[in-house]
Amino acid sequence: MPFVDVSAASLTFRPDAPSMPVLDRMDRDAGPLRLSLRLLGASHQAVVATPDGLIAETLAYRSDLAPDLPEAFSQRVGSWRHRYECTVETVAVPELRRRVRSLRDRAVMRSDAPDLLVGVFGDDPDALTALEITGSAPLTWRTVHTYPQYGEVVTTTGTVVPV
Repeated sequence: MPFVDVSAASLTFRPDAPSMPVLDRMDRDAGPLRLSLRLLGASHQAVVATPDGLIAETLAYRSDLAPDLPEAFSQRVGSWRHRYECTVETVAVPELRRRVRSLRDRAVMRSDAPDLLVGVFGDDPDALTALEITGSAPLTWRTVHTYPQYGEVVTTTGTVVPV
C-alpha cells in the first residue's frame, strides 16, 4: 500500500488484524516469547508468539475501517497478558524535528541500536515510523509515528507479561 498522508485521528488499532505486507521487521526472542515488530509503511504490527498462542497489535490507516485509537487496551492469551498504551501529542515544529532527528541519528548507528528500526515515508523527511524493543523481562516495545503536517507524535507502548 502506498504512503497515505493521515493524522492520528485517521488511525485504527486492531488486536485481531491479519498479517499485512511488511517492509522491514525485527524479530527477538525473550524467554518463551518471540516478538516480531513489523514496519508496514507509516504503520506497525507487533506479533508475539507465546506458548499459548499469538498476541497481535496493529496500528494503521485502514480505509475499510472506522478510525479507532484507544488510549489503552489489554488482552489475555492463555497465561499471558498484553497491555497496549497510546498517547497522541501535538508539538511545535522544532520539537517534532528534534525528536525525529534523534530517532534517525540512532537508526543510522544501528549497530549501536540493534533494537531500533526507522522508516521515513512520503515527501516529508519528518514523517516516520520508529519501532524499538525496549526490554525483554518483561517483553516491551515502543513505537513512534510522526505526522509533521499536523505536528502530531503518536507513541505506543506494548508489554507482554505472564499472568
